[in-house]
Amino acid sequence: MRPAPQADVPESGAGPEAGRAGFWIRLAAWAIDIPCLFLVTIALALAALTTIYLGGRLGGEINSQVMVLAGYSIVAIVMLSGMVYCTIFVGSCGQTPGKMVYRLKVIRIDGQEMTYGRALLRSLCWILSLLLFGIGFLMIACTRQKRGLHDILAGTSVIRLQRLS
Repeated sequence: MRPAPQADVPESGAGPEAGRAGFWIRLAAWAIDIPCLFLVTIALALAALTTIYLGGRLGGEINSQVMVLAGYSIVAIVMLSGMVYCTIFVGSCGQTPGKMVYRLKVIRIDGQEMTYGRALLRSLCWILSLLLFGIGFLMIACTRQKRGLHDILAGTSVIRLQRLS
């Protein structure tokens, strides 16, 4: 078992909470992730629509069934792209591009290494935080541990990494 990354904890003995990332910096990191995710989603959607269109043309016509397939494909891509984006980045290194910019990292609270399974669980719980009218995200600002509902359910926390000296 490898120890969890060290957080920026002041020498004054403020405790581990001092190194946790709060609501605003996590929101800023997400603001960087949105354009990245948007580009990935658009690329996937265009690839899917092109494939469906060409398949429909090769089949002889573009009919209502092809259009319904295109609509469902776009909905699936939009819904799944964010989950896959977060799962891949967080599962591989604990950071999305936005978290990398702000030197934030998702860690497991039990000290174990982050896994793709845990990252997927966190992504699914993230959707729950969103579906509850964002209350799951507001918990980050309102709790001492600075953990959202998705963090609590997945057993994770977001920390600030130490600056390189």
